[in-house]
Amino acid sequence: MKKTFKILLATMSILILGVFMLYIFTNDFERKLNILDCEGIYYSKIFENNEENLLYSNAKVDIAKCLCEKYQQNKSEKYKTEILKLYKEFDSEYKEQHPKPCIDSICKYKDEIFWKIYYE
Repeated sequence: MKKTFKILLATMSILILGVFMLYIFTNDFERKLNILDCEGIYYSKIFENNEENLLYSNAKVDIAKCLCEKYQQNKSEKYKTEILKLYKEFDSEYKEQHPKPCIDSICKYKDEIFWKIYYE
């Protein structure tokens, strides 16, 4: 009886661990990316490289637009610095045409500079 119970317990433990591992490796988990008081939300697997994740890039777009809105309200240097950092990461026709734009023009044309990449 004891041996049967131990075998049953070991089998159940392995099954539960297997289900847990399957859940961990196949599900997307919500992640939050914060810069100053702006937040972007994206979803990724536990061990996924975020730099290659399009949803991560889209979260940065949301943050850049939020930072521009905040900057336009109070012209704070802290927002300007973060916007310029994000600006360097994004490619756009606007960027090619204006290699050294001022922060006000970046925020004015934020929808042309910071745009989301969608996939299904």
